[in-house]
Amino acid sequence: MTERLPSRAGRALRWIAAQALLYTGALAGGFGIFVLLFQTDLWSGVTILFYRGLLLLIVAFLLTLAATVAFSGLGRAWGLRRRDALGACVLSLSLNLSGFVILPVTVDRSVSVFLLGQMAAHPDERFDAERARRVFDAVYLGTFRQMERRLAEQSASGNVTPTADGYVITPQGRAFIRFAGWVARLFRTDTRLIAGASAPGGTPTASPGRERPD
Repeated sequence: MTERLPSRAGRALRWIAAQALLYTGALAGGFGIFVLLFQTDLWSGVTILFYRGLLLLIVAFLLTLAATVAFSGLGRAWGLRRRDALGACVLSLSLNLSGFVILPVTVDRSVSVFLLGQMAAHPDERFDAERARRVFDAVYLGTFRQMERRLAEQSASGNVTPTADGYVITPQGRAFIRFAGWVARLFRTDTRLIAGASAPGGTPTASPGRERPD
């Protein structure tokens, strides 16, 4: 009896160590692979960062899964199983997705980041709301043509469709706005960006009589 206890404790410690090594390797390896994939030309033709990131996430997940499955096979004596490798890779995928949305996607699209970049380029100058608005109009909307970029992205996503004189929202786009409204109410965020408010001067953004998304 006294000999079994150390043996069980030893197996438990080996299993814990193997699990820690597996999960640490999956998290570090998955993140490293994901970042390295962005340095390649793989799916570089996908111009929407979020969509390309999702594709590279899948590749990183599969490569990490292959490596961790091989490692779990070598660690069978320590109690590792293939399902452990899958669990570690799912966790790695989840954290990579969260980090990707919070950091690169935000840096790529955030107006706040753009404004801070402008202020960092002129650290000794003062910015008030009026100057920030002028810079936004001249650079973000003018030089960088971000509104054209957004419309092109939404067209590629299927949320709007081009016409002879502009774009119109599709049923998919209206469904997305209804979903966005539900999310906004659920988390009590500012709903003005999705409410279809009137443009300056009182001109409505939607044609009279046309159904407006919730």
